[in-house]
Amino acid sequence: MIAAMLGYFVLPQVQQYIPLIQGKTIAELDAMAIPYEKTILSAREILSQKSAEAPEAPSYLVCSINDDPDGINVYGIYDPTDLAVTVKNLVRLNTKHLFLGTHLHWPDLPLIENNTLNSQLELLDSCILSTPLRRTADAVNIPKYLLDSSVALVEVNGNAFTLPQVNNLSLAPTLKIPNNCKVGFSQLESERATSDIPLLAVWGDRVILSSLLLERMHHLKLSPADILITVGKAIVLGNTGNVIPIDEFGYFSPTNSPEITEPHLISANITSVKESPVSTANAVLTAYGVTADNYRAIESPVKQLTQLTLTPVFQDTVRYQRIWWWAEFMLATLVAFLLALAVRLSVISYWLWALVLIASLIIGSISLSITTVYYSPIIYLLYALIICMVFFPFLKRRANYIHELIANQHDLGDLSLLYKEEQFNQKDLTVSKLSARDRKRHRKPRRRERSRNKQQKASPPEPTQTPEK
Repeated sequence: MIAAMLGYFVLPQVQQYIPLIQGKTIAELDAMAIPYEKTILSAREILSQKSAEAPEAPSYLVCSINDDPDGINVYGIYDPTDLAVTVKNLVRLNTKHLFLGTHLHWPDLPLIENNTLNSQLELLDSCILSTPLRRTADAVNIPKYLLDSSVALVEVNGNAFTLPQVNNLSLAPTLKIPNNCKVGFSQLESERATSDIPLLAVWGDRVILSSLLLERMHHLKLSPADILITVGKAIVLGNTGNVIPIDEFGYFSPTNSPEITEPHLISANITSVKESPVSTANAVLTAYGVTADNYRAIESPVKQLTQLTLTPVFQDTVRYQRIWWWAEFMLATLVAFLLALAVRLSVISYWLWALVLIASLIIGSISLSITTVYYSPIIYLLYALIICMVFFPFLKRRANYIHELIANQHDLGDLSLLYKEEQFNQKDLTVSKLSARDRKRHRKPRRRERSRNKQQKASPPEPTQTPEK
């Protein structure tokens, strides 16, 4: 019982200093009885997920804005009016949903020209827009179009303070955002450049979502209220079984590298295209070119969207809760009582009895996890049983010795006399050892005294003077 309690309280504290089995933590070892893939949400909650086949990535009609070397665009390389013509032709080619991977920032143009694009975006069923964010000394309020596609900070699990902090826009859209559009951030300019994909950023008391994440949620028919964010673990996309793993900074690290999709259409030539080269209702509008690169909001958007799609998918998700503390105490007490029943057995029988208890704990823990939504931590109990198995032979040998002494004596008085005699013998031995040290310490002065006496005997006595009469 003492070993079990020590294991219960001490093991979680020292596990960071002691290497455990295959580098697993105590919580991970306790979760081994839970079926399927496990995600530890907290000290008392574990998420179990059964893997399913990864879905196919959505197909896109990729339209790109180039440097327009032939001068086809009326207003230049990148103008809201020419962009509105491109969107209108994409709708003509049966596009229902558009991921717009370019900036929408024309502060020098009048509002009426900016809203030319607005009227064409309203022809789509849905659209995802992008804008870069940053952190500056001059903070501004969250725009409504970002607020509508964000998540409350209090609804995020884990330490949300490790997420990137932003408070301003870099290239804010200068047109009125239509109701069928959602806006997410394209990049975080105040963060370091990395090959990982940022998906979350904190702005005040809200968590802003990446436009790539909004696009993935659109195809799963999810709203920001449907997702579950656990910082350092994953973003669970509703009840679809799709999970996007993230680190403590809200970044997603892709595990695959799909090929970059070449543009199917060039926006300057789209008016001459009679039929879409790709049979799909989804389109991506991006920009490639020496000058056109300045208007691109996201690098290789189709590749990154595909990487987000090829994340783990689970068909069944169950949240397991740890059993109550009093149930754990009763279980430890029961194990201690069953061990106490076997103390009179031989060492081999005791070991067999302990192995039966270990097997029963493991089988019971697995059965509990399979039949209910609870799990029982048994690592500290297994630790206690192993400690008892190791020390039992020594304790048993001492107990047998005392039992033989009792069996060889006729009464307790003789046993007490034997005990006292043993103590006196030990005391006499101690006294003898001390006497030997004392004799050794006083031996040298005695030798000096004997030497001095010999010298006095060898020298003749001095003559004595007689008084004159």
